[in-house]
Amino acid sequence: MKVLVTGAGGYIGSAVCKLLKNNQHDVVGIDHRPIRHQYVDKTQLTEYGNIYHEMFDGVDCVVHIGATSLVGPSVTDPATYYQNNIAQTLNLLDSMRGNSINKIVFASSAACYGEPEEDVCAENMPHTPCNPYGWSKRMMEIILNDYAHAYDLRSVSLRFFNVAGADPEGEYGQEPGATHIIAKAIERTMAGKDFTLFGKNFDTPDGTCVRDYVHVEDVARGVLNSIELLETTGNAHVFNLGGKRGYSNLEIINTINKMTPLQVDLKYGDPRPGDPSTLVADATGANTVLGWSTTHDLDSIIRTAYQWYQINTDTQA
Repeated sequence: MKVLVTGAGGYIGSAVCKLLKNNQHDVVGIDHRPIRHQYVDKTQLTEYGNIYHEMFDGVDCVVHIGATSLVGPSVTDPATYYQNNIAQTLNLLDSMRGNSINKIVFASSAACYGEPEEDVCAENMPHTPCNPYGWSKRMMEIILNDYAHAYDLRSVSLRFFNVAGADPEGEYGQEPGATHIIAKAIERTMAGKDFTLFGKNFDTPDGTCVRDYVHVEDVARGVLNSIELLETTGNAHVFNLGGKRGYSNLEIINTINKMTPLQVDLKYGDPRPGDPSTLVADATGANTVLGWSTTHDLDSIIRTAYQWYQINTDTQA
């Protein structure tokens, strides 16, 4: 199959392109930055809303990962997020329709859940995003559902939880400055700085927040399985991609200390407003419908992340 991947040069996009190529798919890569890996047959440096018509030649499915994706800046500059994540995605969908492409895998986010009332997030639970980034992802899920009914555009929206880890072969990983605890704790410790956990009196076994982390390779496999699902199934689907269990912040710090030569200089700060004690994915849908489950545990996530940061030793935290 020929697959067009937007955001092909990014962290998740690189993992997806490598897995697709290794599974005998032809890959067309779109990004606004140079694509440094070799897992694309054809590339274009452009915003994904301005894809040249010839890039769609022979394409069977689109994997749409390209997006503006930081929560904080989405609050101060919502126009950029709605323009990039909604308006340009609508342009992409219209281009797909004009080129008779009826299958898309959409990178959604756990940010769709906002601050859920339940600790375990199921796809059908009531949820309200609490920032423009989350709303941009949720709005596109709604749009894809409408497009499925009106235009027979098949889609799978994958709600990624905290994507972490790196390619075990060292070919890709997160850029410095990632926002989740695994990346920040490793970066700051490698830079000789202390690391602060926010809150130690949550209603959890060790008092620190519990969150859901999933290895980037497992996320890529979720994309691959979604493409296969769209070959045989119509409509618009939404699935969580999260781990088999959540990990507490303190558990993550202890695992960094165990799995790497690093010893985190740990400090505690006040809890952040609105932080739930536990937030993990119910991945039953992905398990049963996609045939997907995680293959990397926390040890593997942290080991591969650290190996990647060793390669990129100019990390500044």
